Amino acid sequence: MESRRPSGRHPLCSAALLLCLMLPTTASGAEYTLGPDSMPQGGVPTGTVEKRTWDASSIYPGTTHEYRVYVPAQYTDAEPAAVMVFQDGDFYVNAEGPVRAPTVFDNLIHRGEMPVTVGIFINPGMKEIPWDQRSNQYTPLDDTYARFLLEEILPEVGKDYNLTDAAEGRAIVGMSDGGLASFTVVWERPDAFSKAVSHVGSYTRLQGGSRYPYLIRRTRGNPKPIRVFLQDGENDINLAEGNWTLANLQMDSALMFARYDYRFEMGSGGHDLRHGGAIFPDTLRWLWRDYPGVVGAGEPADLSAVVGEWDIVTKVLGEFRNSVLTLAEVNGALAATLHDEVDGEMEVTAVRFENGVLSYEYSASGSQSNWGKGSVGKLSAWLQVRGDTFRGALSLDVPPEGDYAVEGRRRAAALPAR
Repeated sequence: MESRRPSGRHPLCSAALLLCLMLPTTASGAEYTLGPDSMPQGGVPTGTVEKRTWDASSIYPGTTHEYRVYVPAQYTDAEPAAVMVFQDGDFYVNAEGPVRAPTVFDNLIHRGEMPVTVGIFINPGMKEIPWDQRSNQYTPLDDTYARFLLEEILPEVGKDYNLTDAAEGRAIVGMSDGGLASFTVVWERPDAFSKAVSHVGSYTRLQGGSRYPYLIRRTRGNPKPIRVFLQDGENDINLAEGNWTLANLQMDSALMFARYDYRFEMGSGGHDLRHGGAIFPDTLRWLWRDYPGVVGAGEPADLSAVVGEWDIVTKVLGEFRNSVLTLAEVNGALAATLHDEVDGEMEVTAVRFENGVLSYEYSASGSQSNWGKGSVGKLSAWLQVRGDTFRGALSLDVPPEGDYAVEGRRRAAALPAR
């Protein structure tokens, strides 16, 4: 029997949070298409998908949960498998849906771009009609849903499969309120889940997910050991509960402020999985990039990814300040100089490039000494590198802790003389 999907008559759609998934493709989402990693490929072993039901919950009494378990062809009992839990599982597991996670798993596991991973695709609980417990389970900012997974679902699946109990090997995925629930799980239990993927997440509602940007900012200097992937669209929904696009931008800003290991993808789509599905293979590669056994894990950062001249714009109190950062590799390490359009050349120290983040420090001089409320001594840059661009923040060593936005673009390498 196929899992029943929510319709426009169900309570969870009264807030329009999932109804968009049921609608035809619109112009805003037409640009997002699935690539070859989301399609079956010749010579790639195919995993199995088994349907199950859980109706013995003590954490959510009286509920029934339908879920599916994906097991890759490469799985053996000899080694614990990584595990990914998907909320609103039907939307992610569907072989003709917007994400097609089992097919993506097949292709990436085959090439060693993610670990051997058991997928658990779980639907919200029901008491009277399908998914009528979705909001009750996904929106609270506490550890109840995490305990449901850790004390009931994972042990149940673990009766048949050898699943890792290490946080580094557990990831959780969801969209809308399911994205909020995924973040809540890693936030509440970073000892048990270290990785979260949030598609068009609901960081909204006054006493709900809107609290997270503030809570995240308070962890600056002591971030939780989690990795977070956020995706949203410029045309996401705008309801009395909040504006989903603005809420995700707030999360992006907060995660950057607190220096988390995170990635944010803003697209042009709406409240659906088209964008998230199109980039899902790259999402998984980024998420599992350093997991033992994955291709490239443990290898040192490629310093050539940042070597060269970078044009930088720093936004300081309404002023756009231009500078040029020159990075070179010297004896396997990075060296840098910074030339500011007003204050001239400055020495750069503590230059590092790790996990896609370029960081460095330099002493303020001239006009920069007055950028803060007090006299500025040192400035520290934290920049997320994407190809030939980066974005990030410049922080000062005077209270209160604060950031100035920084954007940069690498100049094209000069062509050799003929």
